[in-house]
Amino acid sequence: MRKILYLLTLLLFSCGTKSTKEILVSNYGYTQGTTYSIRYMSTDAIDYQSDIDSVLKAVDMSMSTYIEESNISKINRNESMQTDSLFVRVFEMAMQIAKETHGGFDPTIAAAVNFWGFGFEEIQNKNDAKLKQIMKSVGYQKLAIIDSLIVKENPNTQIDFNAIAQGFTVDLVSEHLQKKGLNNYMIEIGGELKCKGLNADSELWRIGIDKPSEIIQEDRFQAIIEVDNKSVASSGNYRKFKIDAETGMAYAHTINPKTGNPVQTNLLGITIITESCMKADALATACMVMGLEESKIYLGNHKEIDALLIYSGPKGEWLNFQTEGFKKMSIYSSN
Repeated sequence: MRKILYLLTLLLFSCGTKSTKEILVSNYGYTQGTTYSIRYMSTDAIDYQSDIDSVLKAVDMSMSTYIEESNISKINRNESMQTDSLFVRVFEMAMQIAKETHGGFDPTIAAAVNFWGFGFEEIQNKNDAKLKQIMKSVGYQKLAIIDSLIVKENPNTQIDFNAIAQGFTVDLVSEHLQKKGLNNYMIEIGGELKCKGLNADSELWRIGIDKPSEIIQEDRFQAIIEVDNKSVASSGNYRKFKIDAETGMAYAHTINPKTGNPVQTNLLGITIITESCMKADALATACMVMGLEESKIYLGNHKEIDALLIYSGPKGEWLNFQTEGFKKMSIYSSN
């Protein structure tokens, strides 16, 4: 009788226990004028696509300059100064990086970005006088948030979070997946990404960093790194630029907040690695503005941040600077 009860207990236990297995789920789509690719190991292949899309929509309605009814668009038109919790988080990080980089990153650069045709509208009949007038509205010191309201020193100041919003969105999706109990994932939005845990092969996620070439070649990677619980953001002007119809001159999409002109630098590509993708995103842009030597000084003073800086040498050759932490992550380098 005791054996029968023991077997019956085993039977009941096995029937009442639900087997679970983590399976790789992949979500793809479009957001913020670019694409996203999100992969995660999910128990019984539960798909969180709808959750992710809700997060993306919330960010858009807060800070997309391409949506007329977003909070940032209303603020830029001076129709409303009301912010929201997402906006405040990005604003605070943007101001922190602006101060740390002495204006190398500046969220008030919108009007100058528009002047050169890289923003939500383009200024026609460009001339130095127009740019000089526009630059009077640029300067992160001209902004503050008081009681959840934006306060502008100059009413013409416009905010542009495009150099930080994608990184923030990566962080936000990461936070949501964590709340769902997911600890193995790779989130990529517009080239900015965060990796945690292991992939479907139970290995660390591997990330390829492109060479600074206008054309994507078969041998495209400058380096390949293994990443665990880190964010990776890159910036470069070698693929995103415009040609002036009158002069034929090319100008880069990164605008110097101090001059209002496209950045001129020997830096070709920058990859920043840190915990916060929002911070990495902003710093990648800031380093492009600061230039090689100033960026190396900044990185030397912030050992928690790792980086790869690719730059052109005196003969036009590609050279690179790597932090010690980056070297430890690297499993392949083209030179």
